[in-house]
Amino acid sequence: MYRLFLLVGVLLIGCSENPMGSYRENYIEDSDCGLDISSTLPYDEIDKSYQLEFNADLAQTYTRLDASTNCGLSQRLMWDANYQYRINDEWVNLVNPSSMTDEDGNGHVMFAVWENFIGYRITVICGYTDDYGNHFVDSLHVRVVDNE
Repeated sequence: MYRLFLLVGVLLIGCSENPMGSYRENYIEDSDCGLDISSTLPYDEIDKSYQLEFNADLAQTYTRLDASTNCGLSQRLMWDANYQYRINDEWVNLVNPSSMTDEDGNGHVMFAVWENFIGYRITVICGYTDDYGNHFVDSLHVRVVDNE
């Protein structure tokens, strides 16, 4: 019984404060970095998504997505989407998996869809880790439309 009380006491005392939490908070306060992804596509306030008009004259319709980190040169941005496209036996991402920021902390990536995605609302996610180990993630939605 004594061992049980000792074990519970050690757990309560040991878990009362998270030393990594305060360490991490100090670095977040010192970091000027952030993440905001966007597009130049028309934005639909009701649907909360950017509208990509499908071009039937092309095999794929594509656009550029932008990211701003305020973190300077050479941040590796990782990108993903909640859908993929199957070509033969391979699954293809709708967005390039990574890009790098320029000296102003801005990065860009290409996003492309096929005709099968007309009407879909696709979520694109971007994230990176700064030099202090802080993680930043942002997302946006792109709706593929065919208004012609």
